[in-house]
Amino acid sequence: GVGDEGVKALGQGLSNAHALTSLEWNFGNCWRVGDAGVKALGQGLSNAHALTSLEWNFGNCKGFDDAGVKALGQGLSNAHALTSLSLNLRCGVGDEGVKALGQGLSNAHALTSVSLDFRSCGVGDEGVKALGQGLSNAHALT
Repeated sequence: GVGDEGVKALGQGLSNAHALTSLEWNFGNCWRVGDAGVKALGQGLSNAHALTSLEWNFGNCKGFDDAGVKALGQGLSNAHALTSLSLNLRCGVGDEGVKALGQGLSNAHALTSVSLDFRSCGVGDEGVKALGQGLSNAHALT
């Protein structure tokens, strides 16, 4: 199965995809994907300025946690054109990762659609509150 090395390569490729508008990847059950791979994806996202739609499934990928999701949040902070976001993060993520995700999404003013799945995660009130604060800037949400 896919592991960190493969996902790192995808992240590196993403860093040069300046005109990319839509991205859908399914990493479900990829237990070999860890923080290093997810961090590389987050770094790659930081250059995807034209991205309008992002759908990533990390369902049951138990190899990464808050550190990886923090990098995703940082990458999303530059996704000003993002209108649709769907993330399945049924993994080891907790409040710290979701807080960073909320901070990153605070710049996504064009968001009209958000779907987040945190089942089986360690996310509590603190993380969800921070996520809500970040999404409060998305005035186009329907």
